[in-house]
Amino acid sequence: MAITNYTELQASVAAWINRGDLTSVIPDFIALCESALQVRCKLVEFEATATVTITAGVGTLPTGFVGMRSIYWNDSTAQPLQYITPEQFDAMRSWGEGDTYFYTISGSTIRTSNTETGSAIMTYYAKFVPLSGSNASNAIITNFPDAYLYGSLVQACIYIEDDEGAAKYSSLFGNA
Repeated sequence: MAITNYTELQASVAAWINRGDLTSVIPDFIALCESALQVRCKLVEFEATATVTITAGVGTLPTGFVGMRSIYWNDSTAQPLQYITPEQFDAMRSWGEGDTYFYTISGSTIRTSNTETGSAIMTYYAKFVPLSGSNASNAIITNFPDAYLYGSLVQACIYIEDDEGAAKYSSLFGNA
């Protein structure tokens, strides 16, 4: 059976687990799989660009932000910013000296080492739209239906307390 949309994925999960009593929770298995995919899956289809307003070195990340690809000041210098950990950021003593500017992410906030006000252009990974009755397809199910299937089966095996099956499908999900 080909898996090209949400309905076919639900049918495949049902067929693979061979349990008629779990039909009502299969959407939960898919949603839990998607939670893992939101973190693991970095496809170019999920890259987005945004302009972030920075006020006194602090800005709000765009809705759906998952991870940074690149960021630079939106001014005549187009100065790139380099990532450092929040711990390194807090330990810095000289903000914005020289030609290097740093940023860190804390929750839904971006902080920059120079406490300027302006804007920055970022390219970032955004969350993908989950599958549903009204959104039957996305780039993951189109390109990697096996990731959806195996990830959903991991969740099904956890639900029915099948440790051996969960381990097997977890390995296949990781490879997919």
